[in-house]
Amino acid sequence: MNDNIVKNINKVVGQNDTLWFLGDWCFGGKNNYYQIAREFRDRITCRTINLIFGNHDQRNIRDLFNESYDLFEINVNGQKIVMCHYAMLTWNKSNRSTYSLYGHSHANLEQWAESIMPGRLSMDIGIDNAIKILGEYRPFSFEEIDKIMKSKTGFSVDHHRIPTEE
Repeated sequence: MNDNIVKNINKVVGQNDTLWFLGDWCFGGKNNYYQIAREFRDRITCRTINLIFGNHDQRNIRDLFNESYDLFEINVNGQKIVMCHYAMLTWNKSNRSTYSLYGHSHANLEQWAESIMPGRLSMDIGIDNAIKILGEYRPFSFEEIDKIMKSKTGFSVDHHRIPTEE
């Protein structure tokens, strides 16, 4: 499994690209977690990998990445994005077409979340969702995420736009 994941990452993410990894970098025992994380990192040819910490990540792997956060807001080609390991119902500027990207749920949340928040601008970008949408265990590109999000209408439950019952 790990060999296939590494191969697919290296196939679509270039050395000079930036890869954002939204948590749960690897699994390993308490005593050898850092070593396993280092070995996995060393196999990926992309030089710039940023980590959003997941619930299985030990903080001692911070130095394996260019940057690491619990939550991070970024602007890509004019598009605001909030990234966290966990899905959120609301996020900064969720009422202003800002995307929320997360992992953690292994694509198991998507159908339910869409049923209660149709058109939401949030998405599980983990490899378990990539296999369902893209047909491969690999990272999503920004262009793929943007295309999916632009097909949505948006949904907000904060005080700026309250959904109405029909």
